[in-house]
Amino acid sequence: MGPQTGRDHSGSNTQVRGVPAVDLPGDQGGHDTHPTDVAGAEGRPAANVPPALIRDASLADPFLALAADVVDDLEKVRIANENRLRQLTRTATDADGEERGFGLTADHPDVARLAALVDMLADAEHKAVLNLQRLLRQHPLGPWIKTQVGLGEKQAARLLATIGDPYWNTLHDRPRTVSELWAYCGYHVIKLPAGHNLGDFHGNSASGTDSAADQKVVDIQTHGVGGEQTGHLDHQPREAQEGDVGVAAKRARGQRANWSATAKMRAYLIAESCIKQRSSPYRKVYDDTRHKYVEATHAVPCVRCGPKNKPAPEGSPLSDGHKHARALRAVAKAVLKDLWREARRIHIGGAA
Repeated sequence: MGPQTGRDHSGSNTQVRGVPAVDLPGDQGGHDTHPTDVAGAEGRPAANVPPALIRDASLADPFLALAADVVDDLEKVRIANENRLRQLTRTATDADGEERGFGLTADHPDVARLAALVDMLADAEHKAVLNLQRLLRQHPLGPWIKTQVGLGEKQAARLLATIGDPYWNTLHDRPRTVSELWAYCGYHVIKLPAGHNLGDFHGNSASGTDSAADQKVVDIQTHGVGGEQTGHLDHQPREAQEGDVGVAAKRARGQRANWSATAKMRAYLIAESCIKQRSSPYRKVYDDTRHKYVEATHAVPCVRCGPKNKPAPEGSPLSDGHKHARALRAVAKAVLKDLWREARRIHIGGAA
């Protein structure tokens, strides 16, 4: 995208603040087939706001997206060189008994030079974060984000830079439902026949990792009630059958995901931050969800809870780690929903 403001997105052009049209994060990919009549979170039709309201007040900010990309780049370079510096001075042996570190001391010239470079990178990253936070405070959603306990400015800005406008589908020039926002961020549900796991659905084993690897988002979810996904990038939509179960979407080896892994990661990190704050309302969401699943069992075989190459069988209890993941998912969805609601309030002129 020129400039490249969202590595996970392909989308339409829109103009913000009078700058030339650029591809913005949150623009739905060219295959976005979200129906326009899916009910929103409030039970109202999705397309109930005149398009004119958005064109003068887009919440997708290309400058915020650029600033977030700068932070991402500097963070990756800083971490990589910190690892190199650690390896220069490392003396411990690995699990196989081999010693792969160089065992140099801090006063060695090569170590000192690399340490100085790492300090410079850390300082540049710090300045980039300050710039990102400054831009967020100028954003229409900035004041609301500042009042939310657990939503740090840095992480919230990076999430917002990834999804663009939480409320507006820029490709179809219409509002999107909260279910569509969840689906865009990978928090949708896939309907599977009973007795199958997600790996069976994809035709190979699910990796279960939600990394920030660059990928194009081809948003072709076909939604049922509540935004549940009944189709997939490489599969024709099918009608839900009696006995079908809903499972969370996962990235699968050899499959192209039709949602943003970066947006999912950003929402997940915010959820982790929220549950550490006892005063955050999202901590209650976490606790309530943990309580809800205290006696839960698997509806389908689960790779997460079983040993390697041996999924936990259907009917077996969820592990504590699985319950924790479900509760974090609920928190991430609650954060996205509240972000969507605030964006909606801004778009319709302050109405609730």
